[in-house]
Amino acid sequence: MIPTIDRNYERIRKMGATEFEGTLDPEVAERWWEKTEDGMNLLNCTIENRLKYVVSLFTGDALIWWRSIKRAFEPQEITWTEFQKEFNDKYRPKMYRDRKKMEFLNLVQGDEQTVAEYELRFAALAKYAPEVVATQEDRCYRFEQGLRPEIKRGLAIRISNFKTLVESAVRMEEAVTEDK
Repeated sequence: MIPTIDRNYERIRKMGATEFEGTLDPEVAERWWEKTEDGMNLLNCTIENRLKYVVSLFTGDALIWWRSIKRAFEPQEITWTEFQKEFNDKYRPKMYRDRKKMEFLNLVQGDEQTVAEYELRFAALAKYAPEVVATQEDRCYRFEQGLRPEIKRGLAIRISNFKTLVESAVRMEEAVTEDK
């Protein structure tokens, strides 16, 4: 019988996790990280095994980087939390994360952008400012503030459920579009 950890290596790869050589492009690193993390979440990987799975995908410069990080933590083992911090510092640096946070804080629905498109961008950037959208109410407030004025005006009552707010904004957008 093959140990579970070995089967999970194969499963993660079948779910689309790919090797990571290292990159200077934070967005490439982020997409790789998210796809790999999604696979680990689907497999209910334990915290103890996540580091093993991720490192098994490293090649080239990423593997060289990993070996230097591992040596820096010796004689102790690096934890998953420490590893995530080190990975972020190397491949998704603070300057990149700060730029994405500012992009989120300045996000508004463009004139040609649908509510659905705005919601997608909002969802993609919200992770960079978790303190701003810590509660459902905060998330709704921030989303509503970025809506185009003609849509925002139509939402007369404060909605504190995000799904309901988005659905209401889509209906308002349809009404505004029909009136034109």
